[in-house]
Amino acid sequence: MKKIFTILSIIIFAVKGNAQTEDIYGGKYHPAKEHFETQYKKQEYPKYSRFQIKLEKDRMIIDVVKLIEFSKNLDEKFKLIFENGLLDPMRINGNTVLKIASMDELPLLSTNPQTKRFKFWIFPQNSNAKKDSVEYVLRGRMNPNEYYFELQNENADENTSFKEFVEGAKLTYLAYGGIII
Repeated sequence: MKKIFTILSIIIFAVKGNAQTEDIYGGKYHPAKEHFETQYKKQEYPKYSRFQIKLEKDRMIIDVVKLIEFSKNLDEKFKLIFENGLLDPMRINGNTVLKIASMDELPLLSTNPQTKRFKFWIFPQNSNAKKDSVEYVLRGRMNPNEYYFELQNENADENTSFKEFVEGAKLTYLAYGGIII
């Protein structure tokens, strides 16, 4: 009886410890949830064609002049978003160079199977900023900027793989979220 109780206790604690749930009102979701509730306006953005994109190990070149560098820790699935020409550095930070520090999907904020929402962090690279502007002062800071974006694929359903979703997706929202402190 003692052995059974011990085994059951271990199983219960292991399951309870590993069954942490994400909370839409805390952690990575709180600022994103507020942002989408107060700032969201559906938009449409053009997409680069695949022949304009050259993918290398930890970076991607678009139209020969735009460069997106990835953190070595960036999940390979997120590179699909860039490979499919959905995000443009000039639209994000006004520069031809973009360094993605991290990216995360926000499944609790995705409203249906045709919509996926994400956040990513970049470090300021705006060399085009005027010397007396706030952007110029802040470009060398240590804290990254957080951005939010939304992809929609009208043909997706619950069984659509991430790759299929992204290949048929359009960028429908992109916005600055704030500075990560």
